[in-house]
Formats: sequence, C-alpha cells, structure tokens
Amino acid sequence: MSIAYTITTSEPVNQQIYRYLRKDIVTCAIQPGSLLSEKEVSARFNVSRQPVREAFIKLAEAGLVQVLPQRGTFVRKISAKRVADGRFIREAVEVSVVRRAALEIDDPALMALEHNLQLQRMAAERHDSQAFLTL
Repeated sequence: MSIAYTITTSEPVNQQIYRYLRKDIVTCAIQPGSLLSEKEVSARFNVSRQPVREAFIKLAEAGLVQVLPQRGTFVRKISAKRVADGRFIREAVEVSVVRRAALEIDDPALMALEHNLQLQRMAAERHDSQAFLTL
C-alpha cells in the first residue's frame, strides 16, 4: 500500500477510503490474500477507525474482501470461476452493444473510436494498465 492518497472534505471519508482501497485491490497494488488492518489503514489515511470499518463493510458487500471475525479482513483471492462467469456475461452484453452501435455509428464517432483503440494499443504496448483501463 505505497500509493499516497489525500482525504478531502468534498465527500464522506468512508467513501474516499472505499474508493482508494477498491482501486488498490482491483489494480493488485494490494495483493489478493493480503490482510487489511483497520489500524494500518486508519494510520495511512490519518483518520479514525470508524470510516475504515465502513469502507471494509462496503468492500465486503462488493465481494472484494472477506471479513473473518476475530481474524481480520482479507483481500479476496481471484476466483477463476468468477472471472470466467464475468467474462461470459461481459462478452454477451458487449457483442449486443457493438452490433447495435455498428448500425448507428456516424463518421465522427467512428474516428473517435478508432483513435481510442489506437491509444489503448499504445498503452498495452507500454504495459500501462492504468492508462489502458482509463481509456
């Protein structure tokens, strides 16, 4: 957990902590199977433990962590079955959306799409997963 984030007053603290931890988990900055300590996370963000607990609950609801009473909160390991199931659903939805979009796309939108794909290829060649996901 080496990425530095800043807690602001623009939104509730627990939501910011949730968002930052979610990003770190999804990008594997926090490795699957890792123990998340309320004490360490609250120290990292310089906040009390209450917003950290609330963020952990939300992460558990999203299936990203597992809270084990008297043991701790652990980042869930990546499940091959969940990945395969998600891929199947995503592929079905994306194929349907692309078919429909192909019937209605105009030249400016097609050019923008081609530009975005080129940027994605460049990000992939640089192994820049953050830029790729942002695109």
